[in-house]
Amino acid sequence: MISSFLNHSLSFLERKNRPVIVFLIVLYILAGVVYSFYLGNSFRYLPDEADYYNLATNLASKGEYSLDGVHLTTHRPPGYPLFLTPFRFLGFDVVGLRILNFFILGLCIFVLYKLLQERFSPLAGLLGALLMIAYPLVFYTAGTLYPQTLASLLLILIIYFCTRETGRTRENLLAGLLAGWLILTVPTFIFILVVLEVWSWIYQKHPLSLPVLSMLVIAFLVVGAWTLRNYAVFNTFVFVTSNSGENLLLGNSENTTPNGGFTIDISYYEKQAAGLDEIHRDQYYRSQAIKYAMTHKLASLKMYFLKFLNFFNYRNDLVTKTEASSARDLLMLVTYGPLLLVASTRLVFSKSFRLSPFEILLVATYLVGALVSAIFTTRIRYRVPFDYTLMMLVAIFINKLIKDRLVPDLNH
Repeated sequence: MISSFLNHSLSFLERKNRPVIVFLIVLYILAGVVYSFYLGNSFRYLPDEADYYNLATNLASKGEYSLDGVHLTTHRPPGYPLFLTPFRFLGFDVVGLRILNFFILGLCIFVLYKLLQERFSPLAGLLGALLMIAYPLVFYTAGTLYPQTLASLLLILIIYFCTRETGRTRENLLAGLLAGWLILTVPTFIFILVVLEVWSWIYQKHPLSLPVLSMLVIAFLVVGAWTLRNYAVFNTFVFVTSNSGENLLLGNSENTTPNGGFTIDISYYEKQAAGLDEIHRDQYYRSQAIKYAMTHKLASLKMYFLKFLNFFNYRNDLVTKTEASSARDLLMLVTYGPLLLVASTRLVFSKSFRLSPFEILLVATYLVGALVSAIFTTRIRYRVPFDYTLMMLVAIFINKLIKDRLVPDLNH
C-alpha cells in the first residue's frame, strides 16, 4: 500500500514537474523580494559590498572602473561589477540589486532542474530544485552584494552546455564566453577549464577537438581582454585582480589558521606595505606569502591540509561579528551536514551504484575546487557555487535509490 502511494505520488510529480518548478521559483523569488526590502539599503559586509556597488556606480556614471571615482583600479574582479553596471545606470539602488540577485537565484534553480531533468529524469530535476530551495545558505548569500550567486549561475550553465550529448560548436563557444566571465568574476575558477578538458579527454574522447578548443580559446580571449586593460592602465601584468596577493598572504603567514579568513592578523605586512600603490602592494603580499611557504614547508603543508578540510566546514570565524550567531551555525550544520553525508555515502557505495561520467565531473569539480581554495583561504561564502554540484550529486543518488530500490515501477 505504501509502495502504491509512493508510486502514485511520484508519478504525479513527474507528470506535473514543470508547473511545480515554476510555482516554487515564483514563491522563492517573492520571498527574496520581501527579504531584500527587509534588509534595506545598508551594507552588512564592509568593505566588500560597498566596493562592488561603488565600482558599478562609477562604471555607470563615469565609464571608469574606479572605487573612488578618481583613481582607476583592478582591486576587485570585474565580472560582478560589470554585470551590475547597466542596472545601476537604470537607477537600481542596493535593494534593487539584491532583488536582482534573487532573480539570478531563480534562474539557478531552473537551470539546475533543467540539467538534471534532461540528463536523468524529471524527478531528479525536481529533487535538485527542492534541495536547493531547502538550502538556506544560497538564499542568505543572494541577499548580499557578493559575486557568488552570479558565479553559481555561470558554473551551472557551463556544466549544462559542456555536458549536453548533442553539444555543438555553438554551445561550446557560449560555454567559453561564460567560462571567461566566470573567471573574471571569481579568478580561482580558472581550474574549471582544466577539469572540463581532462573530463572531456577521458569520457568524450576528444580532448583537442574543435568544440573543446573553441571553448578554451574564447575563455582566454575574454580574460585576456581584461588583462590587456590592466597592462594598459598599470603598465604591468595583472591577472584579473590585484587582491590575490592579500588572499594568498591570509592563507600563508605565521598567523594563519584554518578557519580564520579575514580575521587573520597581517597588520605587520600592512605596515610594511603602507604607501605602496595597489599593484606593488599586491606584489609585496604575494612575495611574502611565497617566502613564508618556502621557508616553512612542513608547517605550510600541514596548514594546507587543514584549510582543505575547512572547506567542508559549516561555520567560519567572521570579521563582521553582527553576522555571526550560534543559530546560524546550527542551521548550516543541519542543512549542509546531510548533503555532505549523503554525497559521501554515494562515493562509498560507488561500486554498487556506479558513478556516471556526469557524476564524476560533479565530484571532480567539488574536490578540485577545495584543493584550489586551500591554496588561499577557505570560506563558506567562497564554497557556495560548488555546493550546487553537491546538491546535483545528492539529487541524482536519491533519484536512483527511489527508482531502482523503492519504487522500481517508475522506470516503466
